[in-house]
Amino acid sequence: MANKIKDQVEYRKEVAFINREKELTYLDEYMNTRPESILFIHGPKSSGKTTLLYKFFEHVEKKQELDVKFLNLRKTYKDKSNYTDFLKMLFEVSDDKDEKKERMSAGINVGFFKINSEIEKRMKQGKVDPFKVMEKEFIRLNEKRIKPVFIIDELQALDNIYLNNGRERQLIIELFNFFVAMTKESHLVHIIIASSDGYFIDRVFIDSRLKKCSKFFKVDYLPKEDVMEWLLNLEKYSKIKDYTLKQEEVEKIWEMVGGSMWEIQDILFELFQHPLDNVLDNYKRSMLGLITDYIVTKGRKMREKVLNHFITNDRLFKKDVDEEDEDILKDMVRNNILYFDPTEATYYPQGKSYQWGIRLYFESIT
Repeated sequence: MANKIKDQVEYRKEVAFINREKELTYLDEYMNTRPESILFIHGPKSSGKTTLLYKFFEHVEKKQELDVKFLNLRKTYKDKSNYTDFLKMLFEVSDDKDEKKERMSAGINVGFFKINSEIEKRMKQGKVDPFKVMEKEFIRLNEKRIKPVFIIDELQALDNIYLNNGRERQLIIELFNFFVAMTKESHLVHIIIASSDGYFIDRVFIDSRLKKCSKFFKVDYLPKEDVMEWLLNLEKYSKIKDYTLKQEEVEKIWEMVGGSMWEIQDILFELFQHPLDNVLDNYKRSMLGLITDYIVTKGRKMREKVLNHFITNDRLFKKDVDEEDEDILKDMVRNNILYFDPTEATYYPQGKSYQWGIRLYFESIT
C-alpha cells in the first residue's frame, strides 16, 4: 500500500495540459508564415508559457521538419553573469570526427550550436563572430528545407551583460539586432521569446524600432470553465483514477488560486494527504506570510498605500499611478508580487492567491 501511494503522489506532480486551443492555433499560424518578426510571448508567472511551447512543438514536429533550439535561461543561466558563460551555454564543443556533420531535426534540442575546439578558441579571442556561426547554421538548415526555430525563455536574464567584458556593447542589444536581421531582413529563422517580466517586455513594446518587427502574444491563467472541466474530470486530464472532487470543492480551489495551473497542481498533491479545507487554510497562511514578509522587509508605509488598492480591485491602470508610486510598483513586479501587462498598461496581483495574501495582510493589521 505504501508503494502504491508513493507512486501516485510522484505521478501527480505532473501538470495536466488543458485546452489552450486559441494559443495553439496562434502558434500554428505564426509557424506557417515566413519569418518576418520576433514573437514575444508574455504573461504572469506560472501561467503556462513554457509548457505551452513544449507541447506545441511536440505536436508540430510530427507534421513538419523542424530544428527547434530551446534556451531556458531560468534554468541554464542561473548565477552566471558574463559573456563567456553565455558562449559556453550556447555552443557545444565537439571534436568527434565520427559524429555526423549533418544534424536533422529530432524535436526540441537543448544542445544548441556545435563547434570544434579551434572555433571555440578563436571565438573567445574575438576572431570569430558567434552570430555569424549561428547564421551559418540557419542558412544550412534552410538549404535542407528544415525550418529553424530559436526559443529563449526569460531573455531578461542576460540584461546588463556586456560583450568581451567591455561596457560599450550590451549583449541583449546585440541579440536583438541579430534577431531582427534573421527574421525581418533575412527570413531565416523563427525567433520566439517568452518572459514573465512585464517591464522587460514593456521596454521592447515601446521601442519604435523593435515594435515594428515584433509581435506580442499573452498567455494568461486558465479561465474558470477550463479549471472546472479539468478538476471535475481528473482521470481524463491527470490520469487520477481513484480520487474525485465535487463541484463545491472545485469552486473553493478556484476562489483560492484561480487558473494558475502550477498552484492547482500543488493543491492536488496536498489533497492526497490532507482535507481540502486544511490545504486551503494553509495556502492562505503561506500567502499572508509572503506578503507580510515582503512589506515589512521592503518598507511598510509606501507599500501598504499601493497594495491597499488591490483589496477590492483586480487591476491598476498605469495612467492612474502617482509618480511617487512608480518605483514601488516596479519593485513589486520585480519581486513577483504584481504582474505588469505592457500591452494593456495595467498592474495586477500574480494570481488570486496573491490577492488573498494582500487582503489577509490588511485584515491582520486592522
